[in-house]
Amino acid sequence: MNANDALLMAVLTVLGALIGIATKWRVSTLAYRHDDEKDLPLPGARWWIPIAAAAASGLLAWRFGIARWPLLLPTLPVAWYGPWLSAIDLDVRRLPNRLLVAHGAFVFAGVAAAAAITTDSALALRAAAGGALGFAVFWILDHVLPGGFGWGDGKCVPIIGAGTASITLSVEWWTFLIACLAAVAATPFRRRRSAFPFGPWLFSGAVAALTLFG
Repeated sequence: MNANDALLMAVLTVLGALIGIATKWRVSTLAYRHDDEKDLPLPGARWWIPIAAAAASGLLAWRFGIARWPLLLPTLPVAWYGPWLSAIDLDVRRLPNRLLVAHGAFVFAGVAAAAAITTDSALALRAAAGGALGFAVFWILDHVLPGGFGWGDGKCVPIIGAGTASITLSVEWWTFLIACLAAVAATPFRRRRSAFPFGPWLFSGAVAALTLFG
């Protein structure tokens, strides 16, 4: 790693931590809870949010570096929105539409910007194909395991698919494989069986796949 790459990694790690601190404060207000969720147990301090955002940002900076910095544009939203959406999903077992729209807007804007900067139209085509493929995977899984997923997951999967496929379609494949395997492995340790929080596994799988195979 050269000095410029190390500086980029340090800057994005710190930026991720700051975003994570702001996110932690925001979710601590519980403003995302609906009226019928007000009586749920308090979720705790959730100190892991800044750590997760900082670690994910730093890992992506390490993977792509200065040489491939445009690829950070469609992938950093995963690092920054992932902990936020995961914290909410773990608490109330759903992914809010407003956050998903914002996350999707940043991913798709990042895809467009990266494709323009690199003059690589194939990047945008991969992202579009990845989004469609992600939704198809969700649709199949939802029919094989009815009730196991929510439509928040159905909206999140194409966003994750587009962001990861903008790198390569194999990264998207690894994202969903890692997410599904990790979720299955964690099933025996779930405390609440009434609903399945797949969001945290999706985001974790995306960061892992981007870091290992990006």
